[in-house]
Formats: sequence, structure tokens, C-alpha cells
Amino acid sequence: MSNNTSGKSASRRQYLKYAAAGSSLTLAGCLTGGGDGSSGTITIGGTIPTSGPYGNIGQNQKKAVELAVTHANEDNDAGEREVEVVFRDTQTDTQEATSVARELLRQENADFLAGNFSSSVALAIGELAQREDVIYTCVGGSNAITGAECRSNTFNAGNSAVMQTSGGLRYVLEQGLGESVYEISADYSWGQSIQNWNETQIVQNADGVEYLGNSFVEFGATDYSQAITDARNSGADIISFNLFASNHVQSARQANEFGLFEDRVCVWPATGIVEAEQIGSEILSKNNFYASAPWYWQHGAGAAKSFSDAFKSEYGDRPLGFSASMYAGIRTTLQAIDAADGADHEAVRDEMEDRELFPQLWGTGERFRSCDHRASIATMTVQGRDPSEVDGQNYYEVINVPDDPADAHMRTCDQTGCSF
Repeated sequence: MSNNTSGKSASRRQYLKYAAAGSSLTLAGCLTGGGDGSSGTITIGGTIPTSGPYGNIGQNQKKAVELAVTHANEDNDAGEREVEVVFRDTQTDTQEATSVARELLRQENADFLAGNFSSSVALAIGELAQREDVIYTCVGGSNAITGAECRSNTFNAGNSAVMQTSGGLRYVLEQGLGESVYEISADYSWGQSIQNWNETQIVQNADGVEYLGNSFVEFGATDYSQAITDARNSGADIISFNLFASNHVQSARQANEFGLFEDRVCVWPATGIVEAEQIGSEILSKNNFYASAPWYWQHGAGAAKSFSDAFKSEYGDRPLGFSASMYAGIRTTLQAIDAADGADHEAVRDEMEDRELFPQLWGTGERFRSCDHRASIATMTVQGRDPSEVDGQNYYEVINVPDDPADAHMRTCDQTGCSF
């Protein structure tokens, strides 16, 4: 795929307009809010962190958005309307994200907003989208996004903190791998959501399992020695590391240095290729290493293979879980726009509710729930392959995929606290 940022050519792919972070590319349209799709073009406002602490993950998600737009135009997802995307870099900063999202709506006349995987950023952009009367399709794990702070215009194509930990702590408890739990949690919305759910729901409802405590660590921390020492001294059989991205990587390395894998089960609620490459197969292949994955390119659903192969063909890389969620979320939103005959937020919202995601990358009938607009996707449980079996980016083996993610792996609608 060409990443031409200067204009359009005869190729369908050149209908895409890409804007580098902070660029001033301007599209025809009003300056006071999103469009309505009546011009024959649907413009997506891509709000993705392509720099900052999660820039490497954001770059992968940006590729997924580009691919979604290409495939949407080829398959007429939005009917006769041409689809294009303009990107802005959120830098995983709530103020910057709000600023660039507003710019996309008012200067670029975006019909809807899409992108991101930071929970705090999703909450900030979701509030703006509600005020501006546009749809926002995001990925974010915090329970708050589709909980008490939910917004009717926000649709979350990613799995929640509750769903992520179902593929981690819940799974190892169901397998009878321990009788006591200690947590080490990131001290921000996502980590707090997981810690609270693990303590008050998963452990509390597990027969004969004791909860021994939690250590919160600051966002961006690089040394987990004290928290790991506290976890080990607690005597817990299972240690849940509720840490993400580089924090996941560093905590896994330090867990290995402290010898935790020798006699304790260690589990992480979110992992992917980026983390695997940095942690290394020698650690991943430890018997007591478990992790959940929102999606992994090697699992068996037919649509997953097609998407992964197309992504690899275009970029020479594999899609991350956040990228898969965003790809499906955008294509589903565009099909809802076609069904609504335009980008009016109320009409699109009606079409999005209870709509099955397209394509079915998890193969379990995943859909946007009407009650909270969270996608009912299956969180996989993975373990690392032996280093001798790793070829390319097949670091993990998928050992479990829930058949029905909405059954016992999601909060009930009554539990969410969401009320539109």
C-alpha cells in the first residue's frame, strides 16, 4: 500500500488521505462540527498515538485503519460513498487528544472519530464526541468507558478490563493452578479496573481461593522490585501483573530475575507481539507464564487468517490485538453508516446497537451490545512457544478461546452502571 500524503491518483487506494501528526491538511467542509456523509464521501477522523510512550503500538493500529479504509472502498462498506481518513497524533495525552479530535471535526469535517487504545484518552474523546454529536469508535480496556461514565455515541470495539482478566487470572483459577492471589497493578484507570474486578469478583467467587493483597505502581514505573518482593513475601500461589506494554515487558523480565516462574503462576491480562519480541521466548516459554490476548493472529477463525495475511502482505508485519479490534470496529461503523443512509449520529447509533462486528475476527458471533456499546469479543489465553518452535512472529500458542464471551466473561448489563 502506498502511503502517499499529497493527493489522489487513479488507484482506489489513493482515495485515502493521510495526514502526518500535526499536519494542516484541510478537506472541504464546515468548520463547526462533523459532516453528515451527504457529500458522497465519508471522512474518518483517525485519533491514534503515533508518538509518545505507545507510539509503536499506535503505528500498528494506524496501518489497520488504513487497511480498513482500503477494504471498505473495495467492498463498498459505505455504499456508493467513498471513504477517506485523516490522522492526528494524540500522543496518548488526554488534552492533546481532545484538541486534535476537535480539529478533525471542525477543520477536517470528519464524519466520525475512530482510533486509540488508551482508556483515559477514550474517555476524553468520548466526551467531546458526545458534545459534538458524532460517533466515536474506539478501543479501550477500562470498565469506565462502558460503565458509569459511558457515552451513547461511543462504541468500544475492544475487550474490557473484565474480559481481559477472564483470559488471565480467571483462566488459571478455573484450571486449579493456585489457591491464593496477589496483584501488582498499574495505578490508572485500566489497572484499577482490573484490580478491583479481580479482588471483588473473580477471587471472591472462586471456591477456596484467598486474596492476599495488591501493590499499585505508578504509570511508567521501570522498577517493580518492591512490589515483586511484597508479592513473593505474601506467599501467594498466583501473581497477577496488571501491567501493560513496556510495563508488562519490564515486569516479566524482573519476575524472571526474581525466580518467580519456578514456584508461582504469573499471569498478565494483556499481551501481544510487541511485548513478546521484547520479553523474549526464553521467558515466555516458562511453564508458569500465562497471559490473555485481546486477539492473536494465529488463532483459527477464517476471517482472522484473511485479515492477518492481508496485513502482512501490505506491511510485512503482523497486526496487534488493538489493531484487529480497530479494523473490525471501523468496517462495522461504515456498514452502519450505509444502513443509516448517512452519518447522522442518532441513525448510525441505532444501526450499530446489537450489530455483529464485521469481519468476525474472533468467530464467536461478536457484536456491539445495545446496553453499553461494548463489543462481545473473546479474550484468548496464550502461553509462549518453546524458542525452538518460534518462526517469525508466532511467539504464542493460543490455549483457550471462550465460545461465548458474553456468558460469564463480561459484566452483565446491570453490572455496568451504564445508562444512556
